[in-house]
Amino acid sequence: MRIAILNYPDAVPTCVTGPADIWNGMRRMYPVLTGSAMKMPIEIDFVSASARTLFATPVDGGKQRKLAAGAGYDLVIVPAMRFEKIGVVLERETTLIKWVQRQYTQGAELASICVGAFLLAATGLLTGKKATTNWLFADQFRKQFPYVDVEDDKVIVDQGRLHSCGGAFSFTSFMIYLIEKFCGHEESIIASKILMINVHDLPQSTFSIFRFQHEHDDEAIGGVQLFIEKNYKQALSLEALAVRCNMSVRNFIRRFEQATTNTPLEYLQRVRIEAAKKILETKNVGIAQIAARCGYEDVDYFGKIFRRHVAMTPRAYREKYGKNKSL
Repeated sequence: MRIAILNYPDAVPTCVTGPADIWNGMRRMYPVLTGSAMKMPIEIDFVSASARTLFATPVDGGKQRKLAAGAGYDLVIVPAMRFEKIGVVLERETTLIKWVQRQYTQGAELASICVGAFLLAATGLLTGKKATTNWLFADQFRKQFPYVDVEDDKVIVDQGRLHSCGGAFSFTSFMIYLIEKFCGHEESIIASKILMINVHDLPQSTFSIFRFQHEHDDEAIGGVQLFIEKNYKQALSLEALAVRCNMSVRNFIRRFEQATTNTPLEYLQRVRIEAAKKILETKNVGIAQIAARCGYEDVDYFGKIFRRHVAMTPRAYREKYGKNKSL
């Protein structure tokens, strides 16, 4: 099996070397544990479009190569780039993008890590398909590539020969996923145990932080957003919010969703859940009290809404992120 890992300037170093370490660790340790060689030998190349690379010397277990028209790979891994360099990389790496296109045409599977999805989408191969990227940059991705269906709640998205994963360090479980796909279930379990990598079973929403969506020009809606953010503890009705804008309820909902991509009710719920998360992370307060502080009279309903947005219970969230024991 031939694997190419793109090695370009401004790539995130661990997203270049980390996948190689996982595949090489699997290759070296599998015979030690099983007494037999892997059914599929693994060869890794670090490829670049020019002499300028992230790493000037080959990483352990891999060879540094310039792009070659005839070279064919089974898997091409697209590392994340530094987020502030996304535009620079896409403008500079046109040769690399065309090479990735050719590799796909020749039969390679492509796998992007975190914001490496921007480079993968720049090939045009994701048109009409689903992909994921880091939740923090999902809106930017949607604006730049509106023809791609972004599933930013997913950690891994598999579209046959096109794969993507969310956060930069989720590449660890992503590589285990790809090992299973290319080498088999037994091999993936062995790799997971050797390297002590858990396979992700939680969506990105478990890790995300809601960012108040004020990047629009609708002043009336922006004013209502600020009102919601300051008064989320109170009972807020659509009618009352619409009155603040001098709009009908129907027009208010349409304008709000157009500006923020959320309905007013969704926005209110997300503001309340984000407030609840912060309390769970920092304070030793009972779940019922947290629900009341965040505008929920019914603690069971609060738990239902929390699970919908965070994919775990408030108590489980506290156990994972809080500094106090649960009550």
